[in-house]
Amino acid sequence: MSNKDLISDFIGSKRYTILQILNNSHINFQWQIGKYFIDKKMQHDEEFITAESQRLTEKWGNLFNVENIKFAITFATLIEDEIHVGILGTLITWKYLKVLLPLNDAEFVFSFTRLCIDENLSIEVLQKSVNQIIAGGDVPKLPKVKRKKTKVDYLYNTEMVEYDKNSPIPFKSHDILIFDSSRQLAPDGIINNLFPDNDLESFLKLDRPNRDFMRGE
Repeated sequence: MSNKDLISDFIGSKRYTILQILNNSHINFQWQIGKYFIDKKMQHDEEFITAESQRLTEKWGNLFNVENIKFAITFATLIEDEIHVGILGTLITWKYLKVLLPLNDAEFVFSFTRLCIDENLSIEVLQKSVNQIIAGGDVPKLPKVKRKKTKVDYLYNTEMVEYDKNSPIPFKSHDILIFDSSRQLAPDGIINNLFPDNDLESFLKLDRPNRDFMRGE
């Protein structure tokens, strides 16, 4: 590729791809944290959770504080299928998921994830909606937000076809079907809310005091 080919469309789409890969890994990692406690049957043991939090926080930072561990446990409890975790990892960040998890309902998590994408919801609007549902209200009518016009758009398609073992005719489960069809995501859209994230940056040794780590020193 010549220098003249390094245009903003190419660079922007690659930047988005990198963010998406990083985000997917982060979402899966949070799920694995929760699954660790569930597999040990310690997801309700406050003393064990606190002890593990202290042990891991000393070495790895606030990503392992008690609050985040409990969110991770809820996540792994609600979403049991790792394929579905992977789908969420391409669509939504941990910041947004933490707002949704107190709903304690997998269908709400998937439905609101779709709304976040379709309506470009801010995290503040999402939080107000979740609070209203938790307080016993109806699902609120969410305001439509005009999508930003950007020079670089990233088009992706998520489609998963499943087959019944007794039939060659494909079918799709509801929670995967809601993510079908192509959607446009701007590079400054939801996934870019991954950074700044102080806890994640600290865990990845991206914070300023630990730059020597990045140089291998």
